[in-house]
Amino acid sequence: MSKKSNDNKRFQRHFRKFHSKETTGHPRYVYDEDGREYKVIGITKSPTTNGVPNILLEQNPEPNNKDTAYIRPQSERVKKGVRNEKLNGWKFTDKDKKKVQSVIDKDKKKKPRK
Repeated sequence: MSKKSNDNKRFQRHFRKFHSKETTGHPRYVYDEDGREYKVIGITKSPTTNGVPNILLEQNPEPNNKDTAYIRPQSERVKKGVRNEKLNGWKFTDKDKKKVQSVIDKDKKKKPRK
C-alpha cells in the first residue's frame, strides 16, 4: 500500500482536553494534524490570555454550559503523545464556526520559519 492512499482519509475535526504542564487542561478544538502534532485552537472562559484579547463565541461549545466562552486568536500545536481525552457532544454554532475558520485561515497564511 502506498502512502498516497492514507492521504485521502479526511481528518475529523473534534474537541479534546490535553493534560500536560504546557496545556493547562483547557479544552482545545483540534482542526488538523501535521505529522506528530495536532493543530489546535484553545477554548477559554477568559476575555484575555497573557494580555492578548480572545474572540468571544456566541455560545459555549460545551453541552449544557451557559458560561461565556472564547477562542484563542492564534492556533497552537500539541504533540500527539500528550495524554488527552476526546470530548463528545461539543459543537460550535454556525456563526462561531466562521470565527474559528478565520483563525484557521490566518494560521494557514503564516509562512513557516526556516
